[in-house]
Amino acid sequence: MEISDDKKIQLLYRVEPGCLGPTGAQTIERFCIYADQQLVAPYFAHYHFTPRFDKSKAEREYSINARLLSEQQVQTYLTHFKTTKDEFEEQLDELLTQAIDSFLER
Repeated sequence: MEISDDKKIQLLYRVEPGCLGPTGAQTIERFCIYADQQLVAPYFAHYHFTPRFDKSKAEREYSINARLLSEQQVQTYLTHFKTTKDEFEEQLDELLTQAIDSFLER
């Protein structure tokens, strides 16, 4: 199934430098580029990873066509694709953990 980019749910994921260990602050930007290239989103979504240097900003931010979504809107959208927000995020967290391991082994 194909969905145009302006209809896909966009997830901006702010990654904590600490998840990369004690040198995470020096490597987090390279990791985010790596994650953008390596992690494949479901056909109805797009991921973008960026460092989370500002703790006042949410770790995850959802939008469609540059319009921010509420929690309820995210849940409603994902229901159309027979998944929940929790399931969607759990799958992404597993992929992200694998990407961190691969990145650190390089």
